[in-house]
Amino acid sequence: MVMVDKKDQDYPFIKETIKERPIDKKTVLRRRAMAASCGIVFGICAVVTVMAFVPNIFRQFEKEAKKPETVQLSPPAGSEFARGTDTQTAESVQPEEEEDADSADHLKNVYKTIWDIAEEPRKALVQVTGLTDTEDLLNDSLLTYGDEEGIVFLKNKDAFYILTTSDELEKAEKFKITFSNGVMAEGTLCGADPRTKLVVVRVPVKNVEEEYRDEITAVTLAPQDDRQQTEPVIAIGSPNGDTNSLIYGNITSISGKLTIPDAEYTLITTNMAAGNDGGGVLLDMDGKMIGIILDHEEEKSCVIRAVSVAQLGTLLEKLSNGEPICYAGLIGTTISQIQSESRDIPGGVYIDRVESNSPAMVAGVQSGDILHRINGEEITTMREYSIRLQSMKPGQQAELTVYRKNPSGEYVDVELDVLIKQK
Repeated sequence: MVMVDKKDQDYPFIKETIKERPIDKKTVLRRRAMAASCGIVFGICAVVTVMAFVPNIFRQFEKEAKKPETVQLSPPAGSEFARGTDTQTAESVQPEEEEDADSADHLKNVYKTIWDIAEEPRKALVQVTGLTDTEDLLNDSLLTYGDEEGIVFLKNKDAFYILTTSDELEKAEKFKITFSNGVMAEGTLCGADPRTKLVVVRVPVKNVEEEYRDEITAVTLAPQDDRQQTEPVIAIGSPNGDTNSLIYGNITSISGKLTIPDAEYTLITTNMAAGNDGGGVLLDMDGKMIGIILDHEEEKSCVIRAVSVAQLGTLLEKLSNGEPICYAGLIGTTISQIQSESRDIPGGVYIDRVESNSPAMVAGVQSGDILHRINGEEITTMREYSIRLQSMKPGQQAELTVYRKNPSGEYVDVELDVLIKQK
């Protein structure tokens, strides 16, 4: 007996075989060709686009790279900081600005005060040129001895007296003086001190045109030698080497000494820088002349130093009157009370050195002697000795009394006669 599948037996009429549709090669080729064509067109468009825009992009990048950096030192216009709308910043900056403004105003006031004080004394400044009648064969002109800056320190109805410093002007036979107002006049030598290099020149009033005489002023000399450290001072003349200069500073020391034969002067040292070949004078805050600036090789310094003018009175009188400088040849220093007590030595003037072939050496004065009497009058300082000496005349005999140690170490009086000469 043959078994028949019920499924096949019940629905033989719907049984169907599904066959795969055959591939149309032409259609596939056509589609592939179309896709390739589209790809080619797209690629061409992309290349054209890149060629059109990329160079501009690179050029833009290149410009940005080459663009220099902008330096901004002030706030941009219209910014909040420039407009001052930032309240907190403005409040924090305002006090500092006010303080800076106050400091600037203070400095302006100080320098204006200095200018005002020095204005009148600067009118007394002059240029001094020494001349001789001997002609210079090289340029067919008169020989000159120095071209220094000086100052009118005395003016009376007869003449103007000018103080300057030089070691050459005393060789001149006449002088050309150029005053601060530009007026020129001829002067003559009154006197010169080779020890201090001080020179006094006299210009008769008649040598100056009458209409200009009142314009020429004389500086006032400070009568007292009472300077103090930190005291403000003004330097005029050529203190830094340049003519007609004006410097302001302070006194730093008054303990320095200028020791020369037969005299000792106090040095006023300042904090102002000195120039090569500097000169001029120091003024106090009243405009009075308190010192004359040094130009001594042995006293060269990086700061301005001046001899106290209050100690030069006797010397200036002698020079102005044409009187000779008396000379003995002693170089000494004052023994202070502290030195006398601490070293157990008598007071007076300690003789450091005696110049060779000087009147003092001929008389027998020795280094280490202590001078304490001249012509029977007691002296305790080098200044007193100098004043007494300059009150004499060359050719006079001066009796010096000195303390000198004997072989047992005791100080004994020794009297020596010195024949005064002219320096």
